Amino acid sequence: MPTTAKSKAKRSQAKAKTKGKSTAAAPEKRRAKPKKLRLIGYVRVSTVKQLQEGFSLEAQQEAIERYCKAHGYELIALEKESESAVKARPVFNKVFQRVLEDEDVDGLIVAKLDRLGRSVKDLADIAAALREKEKQLISVQDHIDTSSLNGKLLFHILSAIAEYERELLIERTKIGRAIAEKKGVICHRPRKPIDLELLKELKKRGVSHRRMAKLLGVSKSTVLRRLDELGLR
Repeated sequence: MPTTAKSKAKRSQAKAKTKGKSTAAAPEKRRAKPKKLRLIGYVRVSTVKQLQEGFSLEAQQEAIERYCKAHGYELIALEKESESAVKARPVFNKVFQRVLEDEDVDGLIVAKLDRLGRSVKDLADIAAALREKEKQLISVQDHIDTSSLNGKLLFHILSAIAEYERELLIERTKIGRAIAEKKGVICHRPRKPIDLELLKELKKRGVSHRRMAKLLGVSKSTVLRRLDELGLR
C-alpha cells in the first residue's frame, strides 16, 4: 500500500476512535427532579369519642409527618385545633387563609378529609378555593394527593359538586319565593311609601333627583325607580 494511502487510513482510524471517546464521554441528560412540596398540616379533634377511637391530635400528626417523610414533602407548619363548637374553627380559618395567600406554601395536608369539612359541599368549596389558587390538597388516610393525576381529577369532581350545589340552592330559592308570593307572602323589602303627586310636582319644577330624595325622605335610587314607573325620567 502506498505511503499516502496508509497515512489516510491511520488518520481515519484516529478520528473514529476520537469520535467514539467523545460520544462515550458525553454526559447523559438528567431528568428534572419533581418540585418538593411545602405543606401546612391541620389536625382537629372535636369529640371524646374520636379520642377513644384512636384519632387523637397526636395520631393525626404522626400520620401526616410519616406521609411527608415518605414522599419527600416539607412540613413547614402543623396547626392543631381541639373544639366542640359546630361552626367556630378559628385555627382552620387562619391556616386556610395562609395556604391561599402565602406564595411559599404549596398546599394543605390533613390525616383524613372529615377533619377538613363537615359536608360534601363544604369540602367541595374548600377544594375549589385551593384549585383556583393552584394549591394542593392531601388527605393521608383517603389516599388523595392533588399533585398527582388522580388527585387533579378529584379537584374537578369536587369543583363540579360545589357548582351543582350552588345552582341547586339558587333554583330552590326561586321556587320557594314563587310559591310564597302566590300565597301573598312578601319576600322582598317592603316598598317605601312616597307621595307620587309631590314627586310629579317636583319633577315639573326641575328639582334635582338628590333634592327630591331629601324632600321625600327616601334614597335617590328610590326616586329614580318611581320616576321610571311613572314614565317621567
